[in-house]
Amino acid sequence: MGRTRKLFPIYGSALANNLLAAVGRGGAVHDFVAGYENRYRRPGILGSAGRERELVDTMGREIILAMIVEVHHTLPRFFGKAKLEKLKEDEKKAVDAFESELFAALGRAWDWQEEDRSRFGHDLTLYSDFAARRISAGKTKNKRRKLAHEEPPFVGRVALLLDPSMMEQARRASAKFHGELARMAQKLLRQTLRPGGR
Repeated sequence: MGRTRKLFPIYGSALANNLLAAVGRGGAVHDFVAGYENRYRRPGILGSAGRERELVDTMGREIILAMIVEVHHTLPRFFGKAKLEKLKEDEKKAVDAFESELFAALGRAWDWQEEDRSRFGHDLTLYSDFAARRISAGKTKNKRRKLAHEEPPFVGRVALLLDPSMMEQARRASAKFHGELARMAQKLLRQTLRPGGR
């Protein structure tokens, strides 16, 4: 991503807006569900405008959770580091401030009450813990083998929202989409931190 001078907290708010725009009506949720309908001949899942709004709200939340986890692991590159543990104290503070503003902006956009904030935090921990286990598993063959049979929380949750009557194919589609979201999150982060490609 290249080293940049400052990671301002306001960038967290900008990223929240970019994430919400990416999953909003006509965005990532629509494209994913429409692609699934076409590939598996399952018309009507996207359905009416009301159904699309419902999917944007529910599936969009899962997408944003997955992308936030990716952003968290990608942010050290902004400082030219590979891992969060390698950051200096001031860099860690900058990341914390950035992420605090990201969550605050999401809370404002989604009109969170305290319960909503708590539930989102719980789900983010679930997603983050899985990602941490996957990174840790890369170090030993036994851990890799064990984790290979465990799917990310995103996969089961999105499959259930997508097509509960055809869970296996919905899981396969959701797993593939989960991989694509990592690239999308990295792209949105780059665009947010380096507007205009500077």
